[in-house]
Amino acid sequence: MKSEIILPTNSNIYTAFQKLAAEQRMVFLAGLPGTGKSLLIQQLAVIAQQAGRTVHLLQWDVTRAAFETAVLLQTYPEIDGVTHPAIRKAVGLWARTAVLQWHQTHTPSHLLIGEVPLIGNRLTELTQPLDDAAEPLLNDPTCCFVIPTPSKTVRQVIEDARARSIANPRHEKEARDAQPNVLQMLWEEVAAIGYKLGLTDGKNLAYTPGVYTAVYQHLLQHRHHQTLLVDTVLTPNGSAYALQISGSELAATPNEVDAIMQQIETEFTGNELETAVANWYKL
Repeated sequence: MKSEIILPTNSNIYTAFQKLAAEQRMVFLAGLPGTGKSLLIQQLAVIAQQAGRTVHLLQWDVTRAAFETAVLLQTYPEIDGVTHPAIRKAVGLWARTAVLQWHQTHTPSHLLIGEVPLIGNRLTELTQPLDDAAEPLLNDPTCCFVIPTPSKTVRQVIEDARARSIANPRHEKEARDAQPNVLQMLWEEVAAIGYKLGLTDGKNLAYTPGVYTAVYQHLLQHRHHQTLLVDTVLTPNGSAYALQISGSELAATPNEVDAIMQQIETEFTGNELETAVANWYKL
């Protein structure tokens, strides 16, 4: 099924996406699973392509999969559904080089749309001010990080819809979505970080938009970013993952995977790596 625009044309999201699609070189949607990022990426891509942009994607699940080979998983196994710290760090380091190479090989009519969870060191490296060739690009005003922030009501609708789609998937990716209990666990991790950073005076166990936004604004303090309030329930025609893009989906080649993993093994001991990944939010 061909994707179509379902955003109300008088909504803040539609207005913001029209501007982003017209003006930006790269747009990264940052946030937890269960905040509607997949549907918003779909909608931004459709708007951009209708405006004549060639759209490329960078998504955590796709980039991670390139590193989860049978050989690497023997050394760096997934435990209780959580990606090994070495692979999380490797994907992030690869992504910085990948976005720079993409920028150097595509004209300004091309747009890169990314999905960056950030939580637990998932593509966090894109937000860190590192001394490398990618930093000027990532810190340029034409690179924007967007924090979609659903209201409590919208968040509950998204969680309910996710539970239904996991039980009866319309797309292969829906079957692999994080379960509702995992969504709650991730939110509690964000709330705990907010407490550690002094952004809230208590560990809220219930989703709170203000705390959520404050934590992600902290994580993006070194990047151009904007918050996008999502207070309208959006109902996709089909799966939110149904998307035909005019460009490519960025993923590491086997040679790139080997090179990054060798870099990780050279630069970090096991303890150093676990510490670095555990402190991912300390910028």
